[in-house]
Formats: sequence, structure tokens, C-alpha cells
Amino acid sequence: MTRASDARWGEARRAVPDEGGREGPPLFDVVVIGGGLVGSMAAVMFQKRGLSTLVLESRPAGRPQKVVVGEAITEGSSLFLRHEIGLGDWLKANSFRKFGFDFLTLPRTGAEAASFDDCHELLLSLTPLERIRGAFPRLIPTFHVERTGLNAEVAVRARKAGATFVEGASVERVELAAGSAPHTIHYALHGEPNVARGRFVVDASGRRAVLGRQLGITHPVSELDTSAVWNRFENVSADPALWTTFQGVDRRRHTIHLTGQGFWFWWIHQSDRLTSVGVSFDKTQHQPDVKGDDHGFWEMVRKFPPLERALAGARPEGPYQYYAHLPYRSEHWLSVERYAILGDAAWFIDALYSIGIETACRQLAAAAPIVERACRGEPVCTKTAAQLNREFELCQSSVIALNQFKYQHGWGRPHTLMQTALYELGEIAELYHMQDPARWSEKVRARHYRLQWSTERRKRDLERFMARALTDGDRDLKEPGLLKKALLPGWAVYGATWPLWRLPHARPWFFILTRAWGFSERLAERLRLWPDALSWMASGPTLTTVLNRLRRDEEDDAAVRAARP
Repeated sequence: MTRASDARWGEARRAVPDEGGREGPPLFDVVVIGGGLVGSMAAVMFQKRGLSTLVLESRPAGRPQKVVVGEAITEGSSLFLRHEIGLGDWLKANSFRKFGFDFLTLPRTGAEAASFDDCHELLLSLTPLERIRGAFPRLIPTFHVERTGLNAEVAVRARKAGATFVEGASVERVELAAGSAPHTIHYALHGEPNVARGRFVVDASGRRAVLGRQLGITHPVSELDTSAVWNRFENVSADPALWTTFQGVDRRRHTIHLTGQGFWFWWIHQSDRLTSVGVSFDKTQHQPDVKGDDHGFWEMVRKFPPLERALAGARPEGPYQYYAHLPYRSEHWLSVERYAILGDAAWFIDALYSIGIETACRQLAAAAPIVERACRGEPVCTKTAAQLNREFELCQSSVIALNQFKYQHGWGRPHTLMQTALYELGEIAELYHMQDPARWSEKVRARHYRLQWSTERRKRDLERFMARALTDGDRDLKEPGLLKKALLPGWAVYGATWPLWRLPHARPWFFILTRAWGFSERLAERLRLWPDALSWMASGPTLTTVLNRLRRDEEDDAAVRAARP
């Protein structure tokens, strides 16, 4: 439906008379607080649905954007940015394609690790599929992205879609109206008070959590006391000896996680010029001196010696960014009072997998039809709001429990960390139901694009998994050598799963079976009943590399035969 089909939408930007007949502030269908990535995505989505949108951005025009985390675009975020925002070509041209995850954990026994090769390592990589034409185009592409550029691009698209932006607008108070009356948003602009009105209010203000704090529904998470500090670096070493791992794979083509007891670093290669490096740590286990300019960054780096060597000679691009207490949560995100709180404005637990962006994408997908109906005058369904808020509560509590587990038991124990990474791999499977843009529909999204761990069953499964994963927690202390495992699906795996790549709607089963295969490796280690294929892949030569070599030989022979007269 377009604005022309509804007289109210056509009047949305005009001044509207108040009850006394005086000309009142402009009325929009939706007022979005915050014009960063999430606010701009919301504006694009609402404008596409014919809803007039006002974006109130606190950053004044011309002021540089603050560098933020959330630079890894995972499968869930990729679907939304490509299908909903139309960023497929932009991401290909302006981002670094990534192929999975690399986990490097400090050994707890023996000599201090001098290089990455001296660490336990689990590589989950799709790089072998890059050479397989029947598989590679069917993958959901994931990326490392420079966030200020991405944020700016989505804001440009929101403006082109018709959204109105007010920059330098500091929102001071939101008056929520009863019934179907418009809400009133009070904001300051150039020191002067201003007012806007909207039928629906969306808070995308990030950690400022404007609406959640005003309403008293956003609170710090007391069960987890973590901090984070990060920067972006130039002049980082490109020495292949530093970055080459199993079967010649370049670690930088993956999001690298460098872990030890109670902390983890991210290493995100954005371009040949720029690399993002940061650390999250449990303050009950680590107390770096955060009063200096680097907020304890280099003190934490020295806890992972190979990382200190990798950063030798690198230059920080700007000031170090620091959050003293990372996690907070909200009591709900969607209200029958016609407001929604999205992404980091609603909650933040940990930077792992850039979950804040993906949560916002999933929230927007659920909220868009609700907002559209509300702007037509339909009340927000109480049952729907309660269901979505219950899923949000389950997601929050599950992610808090998972991060408590990781900081206490996972980040420093390679076998437990391996099982956790494989467990989370299964969350990707559902997303392949929507890889085809034709299946990016409200009905399919409602089934397969809900918040992660948002059902009672999934929460119970997660709790059961964490309890079982502790069984192998100290295996590295009892067995000689380092844990070296790689999941590198190549021609052998593709051949065995060929129908799953070709049959309609079967591709999710590839990732379900991949996770099951990964879990079978746990039993392979415990019982020794069958070969440990992930260790075999890491050690090489593997069956995959042998088959690849045979295939190349066949291609060479065919080329020779074709060249004969």
C-alpha cells in the first residue's frame, strides 16, 4: 500500500492542528530515535512500506562517526542487509569476504606460546567450497566491514527512500499517548527545544537506550561483569608465516578469536590497510589498569604473547574505545503502547559474533508488519507482543548463561570451546531457508528468522549442552600435544552431500549434518571407535586434499588430450 491510498499518510509531514485549532508540530508515521546503522535500516524498511519516517540523530552534521564494534556481518545479518536493504553489491565491493571462524586458545601446560602455531586451534572454514561452483554461489556470504562506511551508506539509502533526518537532535523525553493519539517526542536542536509527533516510536539509540532508561525497563546485567577495549590498527604485518594455517588457509579470511581463561580477543581483517582488534574480559578474573590512554588494552595483549608479536609495529588509528561494564538487558522490546526498542538500545551482552546487529535485524523483521498495521490505526495485538517479548526474554537469559559459561569455563579450555563453537554452528542452518530472495517473505521469516535461543526447548538444549561440555573441560591437561582441529568441507564432503545442495529447501540439512559430524568428533576422542576426522583434516594430507589432487590430475590429463591434434 502506498501513501496515496491513505489520506493520513499523505498528510504525514504537514503541520497538524492541535485540539485548539492551532498549528501543531509535524506528524510522522514513525519517529526513530538514533540514525546509526539500526536506525537507518529501520527507516529504509518503513519507507519501503509507505510509512513516513523521521530520524532524530544526536550526532551533528559533519561530525565524524564514533568507531563502534559489530564489524562481522554474519549469515543472519547478511540476509537482512542484502534482501531487505539491497546491499548485496555494495557489500561485495566494499567489504572483506569472510569464510568462517578461527579459535586459538593458549595452552595451559608446557612452554609459553611463542606463535599462533603454539596454540590450540579450531578452524571452521568454508574456504574449500570457494573452488566448487556447485556450492560456493549457494552459500550465504558473510563479511568483515568497516562500520562507519556501512552506517553512512545505509543512511544515504534511507534518505533516498524518503526518510527525513534531523542531525544534532538530542531527544530529551518521549510522551507516550493513549489509544491511537500520536506520541510526542521532545528534542533539543542547536540548544532550542523542538517537538515532533509520531504514531509509532522506535528507539535505535544504541547504548544510550533513551526510551528504555526513561521508562525504567533497561538495567545492567549483574550476573556478568565484563569490560571491553578496542581499536583499529594500520601497518599490521602481512607475513604469510604468521597467518597461514591448516592446508595453507589464511587465518585472516576468518573472524579470529584468541582466547584464554576469562578473556577473548577478536581480530577482524577489514582490508590490507585496516584491522580491528579488541578484547572482552571478566573483571572478576582480570583487573588491568584502565586509567591510561589505552584503558588496559596492552596489558591484556601481553596475556596472549603471540598476539603481541602480531601487533608489533602496528599503529592504532585513533583513541582506544572502552566500555567499563558491557552487559545490560531490557524487560521487553515491543509494547502495545506503540513503541519498539531495537538492537543495542534493548540489550547488549557480549561482542561475540556481532549479535547486536543480528538481533536488530531479526527484531525489525518481526516489527515491520506490526508497525505498518499500527500506523493504519490497528492496535498492537497483545498476544503477539507478549509472545515476542517472551522470546526476547528467553534469548537474553540464554545468551547471558552462555557467556557466563564461556568466561568461567570455555575461553580457557580448548575442548570445551571447540564443542561450544560447533554447537553454535547449528544456528546457521535455519537461515538457509531464506537464502533465495523469493523466500524472504513475512510468512517464512516468522518461522525461521526469530531471535536465537528464543524457545523453552532451545534454552533447555543449551543448558544440557553446557553441562555435558564440562565433561571434556580438562582433557588438554591430561593428554600430550595441542588440540588441532579443522572443519574444511571440500570435494569429498560436497560429493557426499551433493543432493542437499541441489534439492529445494534441503541446504539447511548440510549445516545440521555438519554440526552432528562435529559433535561425533567428541565421541571419537572419548571412545576411539572411529577416526577423528577433524584432527585428520587439520594434519593433512586428508581425503579431501587427496581427492582434490586426483581431480586436478584428471583435469590436467583432459587438457593434454584436448590439445592433441
